Amino acid sequence: MNNWAGDMTIGLGWVYYDGPVGHTEFHQHYAVQICFPFTSPLRIETQGQKLNAEGILVIGSNISHRLSAPSQTAKILYIDPGLVRKRYENLRAEELEVLNPSPAQARALEQALATDPASKSKEFGFELTQLIWPENPAQEALSAIDPRIERFLEYIDDSENVSIFLNQAARAAGLSMGRFRHLFSAQIGMPLKSYLLWTKLQRAIQSLANDSSLTRAAHIAGFADASHLSRTFKRTFGLSPNELNKRANVTTRKRA
Repeated sequence: MNNWAGDMTIGLGWVYYDGPVGHTEFHQHYAVQICFPFTSPLRIETQGQKLNAEGILVIGSNISHRLSAPSQTAKILYIDPGLVRKRYENLRAEELEVLNPSPAQARALEQALATDPASKSKEFGFELTQLIWPENPAQEALSAIDPRIERFLEYIDDSENVSIFLNQAARAAGLSMGRFRHLFSAQIGMPLKSYLLWTKLQRAIQSLANDSSLTRAAHIAGFADASHLSRTFKRTFGLSPNELNKRANVTTRKRA
């Protein structure tokens, strides 16, 4: 597989990549993968079918697949399946689907995808999904944040170590564990464990982009060691950290 040397924007719960990918071998990963239209059709193969996708290709969580992009460039969104399943009922997170956007959707997507990496908002990944599935956003997710949850999020932002347990998180927010678990998931859109994992991955990718060694990136992000980071990275995105080329332009989008 070619090294990934394009533009990568990282948010909490999503990663957007724009650049070269080339041919991939069969692989699967946790994140839902949404591939946006190429200058030529995208060839996708699963264990049961082959197709040339000219529309938006949605590859569900943990579907074994491989692809090649004849143009050698791709625009791909990776997003947490639990989060998008909660927000968009039309997204079948365990299936492969090719979508054909309306002309208005296509224009809106083209405009959004042309945004400069430095100008992308912290909600860019969700904004893309809302352009695809505008009719069913969950009302509960990403509503006004409760001050106690906000206090905990600030605590995480300022903490060097995000490997914490539910009881510690609840204590930091001043809530019981049961109340914290429910309120956090309802307002943030994903369980605490997933949120902390995405926070670690954000820090690891940014560290790697800053020319850190894999061991150093694992330490900074709070993984047990380089092997732990590599396994988690590949399970989430389907590629190893070493395939993130040092020439990649990485932008981290944190909370406002």
